[in-house]
Amino acid sequence: MSDHHIHQVAVVGAGLTGVMTALALSYCGYGSVEAPAITLIDRARRPKGKLQKSTSDYRTTTISAAGMAMLEVLGVWSLIATNATPITRIKVAHGQPQRGGLNRRPRSEFSLDWHDGNAPMAYVVGNQNLLDALYDRLAKRPVIQVNGHEVTSFDQGSDCACLRFDERPELMCQLVVACDGANSKIRKFAAIRTIAEPHKQTAIVANLALERDHGNTAFQRFLPTGPIALMPYGAKHASLVWSLPKDEAGRVLALDESEFESLILASFGKTLGRLTLEGPRFSWQLKPALAQKMTSSHLILAGDANHAIHPLAGQGYNLALSDAAVLADSLTRAKLRGLSPSHSSIQNDYLLGRVLEVTAMTAATSGLNHLMSSHPAIAKIAGAGMSLVNISPLKSLLQKCAMGGHLARANLLEGRLPK
Repeated sequence: MSDHHIHQVAVVGAGLTGVMTALALSYCGYGSVEAPAITLIDRARRPKGKLQKSTSDYRTTTISAAGMAMLEVLGVWSLIATNATPITRIKVAHGQPQRGGLNRRPRSEFSLDWHDGNAPMAYVVGNQNLLDALYDRLAKRPVIQVNGHEVTSFDQGSDCACLRFDERPELMCQLVVACDGANSKIRKFAAIRTIAEPHKQTAIVANLALERDHGNTAFQRFLPTGPIALMPYGAKHASLVWSLPKDEAGRVLALDESEFESLILASFGKTLGRLTLEGPRFSWQLKPALAQKMTSSHLILAGDANHAIHPLAGQGYNLALSDAAVLADSLTRAKLRGLSPSHSSIQNDYLLGRVLEVTAMTAATSGLNHLMSSHPAIAKIAGAGMSLVNISPLKSLLQKCAMGGHLARANLLEGRLPK
């Protein structure tokens, strides 16, 4: 049994990436209020009429300046702006912090220092605030929502694709956009393999209160065990992302709060004074992976389903924003040419628009993590090189990449709706 009509674009996965993608694609010109072209498939069950997720997410996401422009034109940014913390400076250090008392400010160990006095390079937002805002805007757009049903199979036919479920009719779709995460079932159903790193590191995330003001600075320190980052998140508060060898991460998570705070301070240093844990600690396995193909017949991979990168640069969600922005332009151009969402030119257009940034960011994040966590002598040379980057033209390029919209060009990333 199947739905009585063919859906034009089905987005599978309703996390931050899936909801954002469905919202962005609703502006591509296909469909109408009476006959929506975009269908969002969410495996989670929610009470009828309840758009927000029922569980709170204490984690944060870093949004580049280009990503902010995209969320602004989609009507999302105005709903989260008051709770977003701007990043106007990025400081990077290498090696163990210097010793010294908490009462005196140590000399700066951050040899790489990017600063933009004109506008923020990025923003830190709460995941739950962002998701709620995305659902708020989605409710006002012509998008069909299928909730409480998980895809059990995906077949790619010649004319359209078929999504099957256990307890509801199958959906026939012209185009499926897989936003179902790093362990994407849709990608596996399509027999698309990934180039993946083994699980060697685990990321610990938590929110911290700071003794000293962060000055809207994002801090990153490369340690032999992996990078530790503090992202500004509210006045005298920060979001911690700490990558550790998987066995070490388990031991650190088991520490009580006082021991955990002491270890953070010893690992990060005393630049921000005493660091106090606020709320729960979370962890997730780090297994950077890149799909061998971004597209297939009637299929587009987006977000972590396409590229799960190391979190050291905070660029994971920004890549997903760029995916949606480029795909929105590809679909809009196809619509203007009178083509259906199933036309192969859309896949080709998307691939051309994404391959450079995705490949470059994947290689850069994994490569930098390996380099800085490698043999001490090699890591020391790399650390010394950061001082040279600080006075070279490469610094400007890196800053532009951090702001987004440099390696990927799309209307939404420049603050315009697709056209």
